[in-house]
Amino acid sequence: MNYAHSLQLHVSRYAPNSALPLHRHDEAWLCLVLDGAYEEQIQSRRQQHAAGDLLFCPAHAEHGQCFGAAGAVKILFSPSAQAQEYLLERGVPLGQAPSVQRSPQLLRMGLRLARELRADDAFASLAAEGLALELLAALGRGEGRSPTAQPPPWLRRLREGIDEDPSVELSLDYLAQQAGRHPVHVARSFRTWYGETMGEYVRRVRTEKAALLLRSTRRPLIEIALDCGFAGAAPFSRSFRAAYGMTPSAYRQTMR
Repeated sequence: MNYAHSLQLHVSRYAPNSALPLHRHDEAWLCLVLDGAYEEQIQSRRQQHAAGDLLFCPAHAEHGQCFGAAGAVKILFSPSAQAQEYLLERGVPLGQAPSVQRSPQLLRMGLRLARELRADDAFASLAAEGLALELLAALGRGEGRSPTAQPPPWLRRLREGIDEDPSVELSLDYLAQQAGRHPVHVARSFRTWYGETMGEYVRRVRTEKAALLLRSTRRPLIEIALDCGFAGAAPFSRSFRAAYGMTPSAYRQTMR
């Protein structure tokens, strides 16, 4: 039996600056974002999603998506009715379209799953099913689930400023001054709302930009590293391996 086929596991790619209008699915879907970022409108709420986010879309839920300048890559599959029933019986609020905040662990799991879907051996489908079930378990545990409320406007503007050019070195004191808040309050608020420190966020956004350049260009690694704000090849390689579980050169080879 082809387990990956029975789960309807597949990788979907979305073009930069594209959009999906409001629509509905007859089946529930679980989604793990592998790369890029987008804004989703679902059940009258708007949420920002990026690499490492694990999301659940209930059947018949109206939703639409607007993708950023990097587009997006997602793994999607439809959990069985039995799996959904199991989660509901244990208090997972599937009807509220919950999400688990992004994490390097989920991202690494998703990249492994993508590799298994490309593999051509007798065990690839079984391995893919096992990883898909691990994602369901992560959804059930709900560790780091995002709150439904929105961050304050000043904090959103601060993050948007980082997103515009993550290669620029911005100190916490400078960002706090721009936001009109105390640095300690800025640092605590950022971690509370986004689940990571500002330093971790900047590092992740830089590696996401580097991943896009590795996939879409043949530029030398050192050139990409410097363009994305890394001091050199060694810190670039360390940060990239921590985020993606492989070196930049291995990632480029895998994504060809």
